[in-house]
Formats: sequence, C-alpha cells, structure tokens
Amino acid sequence: MSTKITDVIIHTKETLSSDLFNAVAEHVRNDKGVVSFGRNRNRPNFLMVAYNAGQTRSIDILKKVTGFGIQASLVGI
Repeated sequence: MSTKITDVIIHTKETLSSDLFNAVAEHVRNDKGVVSFGRNRNRPNFLMVAYNAGQTRSIDILKKVTGFGIQASLVGI
C-alpha cells in the first residue's frame, strides 16, 4: 500500500456557509485516506485536501463534496 501524500484543490461555484463547510469537512475527513481538509482564507471557494493516494482518489473526494448538492470541480493537484 502506498503512503504517498498528495493534495488537490476543489473549486466550489459558491462560497460555502460555515455550517455547510463544517458538514462537508466532517464527511470528507471520515474518508480513511484523507489527511486534511480546509479552505483558503483569501479565496474561500477553494477547498484544499491532502490525502493518501494509495487509499483514495481525488475524484472520490470530489464526489463526497458534490454529494451535498454543491457545484464543484477539481482544479489542481
């Protein structure tokens, strides 16, 4: 099993409220491969995720975010 930690940026169409961000963050952090989940202070619609590429994939993380009805896309790794 790989322990390569990588990161991805997810862009949300709209800035998430604090409550919605916290709910999404808790849900995403429950993925066994996710190391950290946060957002950029200056650009709050950019979500930053560090994860173990041997345990999860960026597309699976994106699906967890969009599962909340949020319009979002992967923009960087």
